[in-house]
Amino acid sequence: MHHRSYPLSFPHRFHLSSLFSMALLFFLAPLAPADQGENEKSEPQVAQSLTIATWGGSYEQAQQLALFDPFEKKTNVRINTQYYGGETALLKSNHLPDIIDMTMDSALLACDKKLIKKLDIDSILKTKNARYDFTKGSLLPCGIAHLSYSTLIAYDERSFSGEKPQTIADFFDIKRFPGKRAIQKQPTEILEWALIAEGAPIDQVYDLLSTERGMRLAFRRLDSIKDHLIWWSNPKEPAALLKSGKAVMASGYNGRFFDAQVQGAPISMLWDAHIVDWNVWVIPQDKEKITQSSKNKEKLIHDFIRFVTRPKSMARLAKHIPYGPSRKSALKQIGLHPEKGFSMRDHLPTAPHHLKRALFRDAKWYARTSSLRKSRFLDWINAMPSNGLN
Repeated sequence: MHHRSYPLSFPHRFHLSSLFSMALLFFLAPLAPADQGENEKSEPQVAQSLTIATWGGSYEQAQQLALFDPFEKKTNVRINTQYYGGETALLKSNHLPDIIDMTMDSALLACDKKLIKKLDIDSILKTKNARYDFTKGSLLPCGIAHLSYSTLIAYDERSFSGEKPQTIADFFDIKRFPGKRAIQKQPTEILEWALIAEGAPIDQVYDLLSTERGMRLAFRRLDSIKDHLIWWSNPKEPAALLKSGKAVMASGYNGRFFDAQVQGAPISMLWDAHIVDWNVWVIPQDKEKITQSSKNKEKLIHDFIRFVTRPKSMARLAKHIPYGPSRKSALKQIGLHPEKGFSMRDHLPTAPHHLKRALFRDAKWYARTSSLRKSRFLDWINAMPSNGLN
């Protein structure tokens, strides 16, 4: 645990009409209703603290500047953070954080298993009609989706002096683009990408992966790069592997690669078949008896979630790292990058020019197939001569 560690459910078939709607939403954001409670004054709290489990690195740095510091200043409540890498074991530990910044599929699964609390959304948001300002599907029974991000492929520009990778199929083309590929050692985006590289239409990916044939095709394409893989587990690793030259391509999060680019790293991102997902604020289910102290803590937790999901807070975060806010009225408030001075709206995963070949992660499919995917992926790794330990 540390303090100040600086360093929606979309449907299977995301049709062109949906892409157009999101692009239109992007441009018409100023017409969305703002949160009338944005300037609401909070009563200063007696020195208390909250522990937030979040993802570290440049993302947490941005959260610290845009969310945690302003909340501390406004309420006199100390924000502590602890690293969270998506593991479900955290929810079963004896040292639960107060709030977790969780991916949507993990939130759906945890809610189904009653590991996180059901939320009274309107009670938390307080402001009348605030729920209608959120993107459809971002208000869940057990959480509030607050930002969108993309998982995509980036490459080391120094490794390809001539032809550059342009499509997701190029990631699997060892002959034209030789070198090590770094991917997360999880049965996640790599399955979708393998199937798209096999020629599957983006809007049919989850339907096909729900069949034995689809899974077989995906793992067949993975076989073509199995001798050229490096595994990563921490989100900070992909950019570092590219900068060091240990990998020529790597999967990772658009915000992390963006931060590396701002710092001068010779990295380019492929937006072909990038996978858009949502992060969700959730509250772990504790087993303590309800006391006055626990009621006070719950109020404090709700105050925090309400503060960080206000349009102004969301826009402030997007100014530091290009993750898209889930509230429509927040889009118009996103400013320029504090160091480089360019528009951050153009770098969001949901910017219109990034949606042409986007795949929106089917969080319900992910939650439903969690065990199956892990089993198939582990079998594939164990069949490797080196057991996949690169």
